[in-house]
Amino acid sequence: MFHSDYKHIIDRLPESLIKRACERLLYHSKDPVPLESISKKSERIESYLRHTLEIYENSLNRKKRKTMTQEKILRPRSWPECNVFPASPAIYVTDIGVQTNGTW
Repeated sequence: MFHSDYKHIIDRLPESLIKRACERLLYHSKDPVPLESISKKSERIESYLRHTLEIYENSLNRKKRKTMTQEKILRPRSWPECNVFPASPAIYVTDIGVQTNGTW
């Protein structure tokens, strides 16, 4: 489909985006690229493929950052990360099984 010099770009894109890039170049409303020219070397085609790759990689990075953020939120915090106030003095009560008659 595209010239072999663009293999380093094409190999990093999923098949669906390669097909979409070809269709967009062929059916561009103002300046379509003829089918015969798609397989030839062209600055315009290379520029468009690089642009498509950049958008694709940016979307992958956004997804990765979003996933990492969600994992951070969902991950239980360890002791140094917890915002816990120092423990207040505790009073321990034990039941020795003796009942009083209500007098103090």
